Amino acid sequence: MKAVCLLSGGIDSPVAAQIAIKNGFRPLLLHYHNFPFHSPGTLEKVVLLANKIASQNRDIPLTLSIMTHGSTQEQIMKNLKGREIQQTCLFCRMQMFYKAQEYARLRNADVIITGEIMGEQASQTLENLPIVTSKIHILALRPLIGYNKEEVVSLSKKWGYYELSILPGGCCSINPQYPETRGKPDVLDPIYERIEENLNRTSKTEIDSIVEFKLPIRLKEVLQIVKT
Repeated sequence: MKAVCLLSGGIDSPVAAQIAIKNGFRPLLLHYHNFPFHSPGTLEKVVLLANKIASQNRDIPLTLSIMTHGSTQEQIMKNLKGREIQQTCLFCRMQMFYKAQEYARLRNADVIITGEIMGEQASQTLENLPIVTSKIHILALRPLIGYNKEEVVSLSKKWGYYELSILPGGCCSINPQYPETRGKPDVLDPIYERIEENLNRTSKTEIDSIVEFKLPIRLKEVLQIVKT
């Protein structure tokens, strides 16, 4: 069974991908390249982690797909006004799931798998977890949802991902100072209806420009194609 596994470069997502593999899924690793809103070193770290996942699972042919996300983020910042800016992370995450869903359809994948941990980020609170998947129609699995951070770190070390996951890189520069932690559909839905067409048009362009690499891959080969 194919699963689109979101790979951020942090500690959690490689562990979620490894759990997915252990449970019989064939992961399609997908990284959102947030240029120009990402920190230096992110892409290198993601390539190292993807190669490590491939080396740990040599019997499965694996790929890493890189999809730009910066234009979507620009649209979100352009269209949110005043206190709506607090919702930035929610709309960003919603579009990530939307784009993952469309990619899953292109690759005949059955589910999306993420490394979300309850309360780890503003978009991962009990109130926000259902909101960020409210606009998609594909199953999103969160295999780490019942784990605490210490347990995830332990698994990361066990499987050899930890030292790579803590390398510099991975931060997003558009996070609002006070992100919404208790999103409400009656607040977000009217905003989403207003900006949905622009967001989805931009996302479609980014989906069409996705680049897929067979693993293992050298960073040099990625940098020849992906703008940094």
